[in-house]
Amino acid sequence: MPKVPPIPELEFISLTYNHAEFSRKLQTLNLQSPDILEFAHHVASCWYALAEEHLDDAKNALNNMRVRAVYSRSYYAAYNASKFARYVVSGAVSLKGNDHSFASANLPGNIPDVAKWSQIITQLYQCRLTADYDNWADSLSGLPLTPSEAVQNASDFVSMIKQYAAATLGLSV
Repeated sequence: MPKVPPIPELEFISLTYNHAEFSRKLQTLNLQSPDILEFAHHVASCWYALAEEHLDDAKNALNNMRVRAVYSRSYYAAYNASKFARYVVSGAVSLKGNDHSFASANLPGNIPDVAKWSQIITQLYQCRLTADYDNWADSLSGLPLTPSEAVQNASDFVSMIKQYAAATLGLSV
């Protein structure tokens, strides 16, 4: 279990910005702080936990035939799982709205079937935008994924990220 930072998570991100770069700078100064990586893993695990929460919400929405919520929560499950992986591997993620454009484009290259997952996240994002913002009677027709496919794809991606974290990154979430 990663160590919780001694300060709030957002403050940790603000102080370190890129935890990997911050750790390299400390090492250059002959200062050892393995806690930095532990704190970063805790921050990342918060994003993974949020991914699982959104996935549960998507499944509940599907069971209750709340199609717009299905698309929204499915995307956010995949988005936060992506954020977990991107933060651990690259050391930083954007905390602004532009991060959505990186969710699929900046997945770590060593993720299995990365091109496939990038495309799926892009499709989930398209579905989420339509579901959240277009209120026309036919808005949801012609989407690239059905509600069931959206939940299944999000579930598969979140599960794959958990396996990737264990097998490739040596982390349990």
